[in-house]
Amino acid sequence: MFRLFRVPKAVPATTQTLIDSGHSMPDQNPLIQSDQRRRALPSEQDHKLTTLARQWLRSLAARERPLALCSMYPRLANRLATAWEDPVQTEAIFDELMIDHRGGRLGFAPLVASELMRLHRLHEKRFESNGNS
Repeated sequence: MFRLFRVPKAVPATTQTLIDSGHSMPDQNPLIQSDQRRRALPSEQDHKLTTLARQWLRSLAARERPLALCSMYPRLANRLATAWEDPVQTEAIFDELMIDHRGGRLGFAPLVASELMRLHRLHEKRFESNGNS
């Protein structure tokens, strides 16, 4: 089973600049190197938010913006932003995050986990209200 929480990492105070600048913090996940043999190597684009992700972030209400996620896991934020308008694809991403298919994952910092849960509720609410669930 995938652990949603883990020991917290420090979250930079400058996360608001991620929305506007397109820069992110360097990848802080110590498992990236061991995971590289199981997934595509991270590209340069995986280390920063895309223009689409910054637009998606700005489209969310301020209290809904996953700033820690964007700072610590820009690759995941980019995936969510790309899929956000497709309910099936977005749900598939959230499902991937709940089940550890690769084994040995540590989970997310509590702040990131709470942002992901909040985004998932927002995602579900958007499509329930439209009758698309």
